[in-house]
Amino acid sequence: MNDADRSELTAEREFLLRSIADLDDEQAAGDLATEDFAALRDDYVARAAVVMRALEADSVPASAPVPGDRNPRRTALVVVACVAVAGIAGVALAATVGSRQAGAPLTGSLPESSGDRMARAEQLVQSNKILDALKVYDQIIKDDPKNAPALAERGWVTHAVPGFQQDGLSYIDRAIAADPTYAEAHFFRGMILWKDNHDPAGAVAEFRLFLANSPGGAEEQTVKSLLHDAAAEAGIPSE
Repeated sequence: MNDADRSELTAEREFLLRSIADLDDEQAAGDLATEDFAALRDDYVARAAVVMRALEADSVPASAPVPGDRNPRRTALVVVACVAVAGIAGVALAATVGSRQAGAPLTGSLPESSGDRMARAEQLVQSNKILDALKVYDQIIKDDPKNAPALAERGWVTHAVPGFQQDGLSYIDRAIAADPTYAEAHFFRGMILWKDNHDPAGAVAEFRLFLANSPGGAEEQTVKSLLHDAAAEAGIPSE
């Protein structure tokens, strides 16, 4: 692939990812019918998957296996996961999970800490290098199977692809089992129960656990608003 073709594909990828994010915003605001939203989003995801598979294949030597070849459905993960992580329903939770301390080295002779690797994974997500980010999360989990932030973030990234929701939820469940007080895992679980499993009552319970375990911050008010909306949908008190 020459530079012009790659540049064109890269521009198309960015357009499609922005379009997916815009569709999600319109649907959340009630400006788009459910049927139209589903059809348009499926179309954008399918088109983006083709583009990103082409870009991914071009960046790997012919003799090397293309990431995802064992399971073609993983290609869609690259398309959608970055949108989900960037959005988080308007709450910047994932960006604050596992952040390294100021001045902590990312490279050099010192071993890379779990916090450093979490920060690196988040940077990869923000750069749309989702498969690379998943590999970093998997490294953290391999070394520390009960690392709640890594389990929760990996689950949130994974859940975004149709057909992978329950796979993502299983990682989040592992995070909660490892640390029931880890607030962000309850937020992630609540969003999946509500939006993917159509279980607003379950979401209410998880949002309450988030608020009970949250150390405080501006995101609490947003989660309280989400709890109110989920409770109204479930027909139960929000308090």
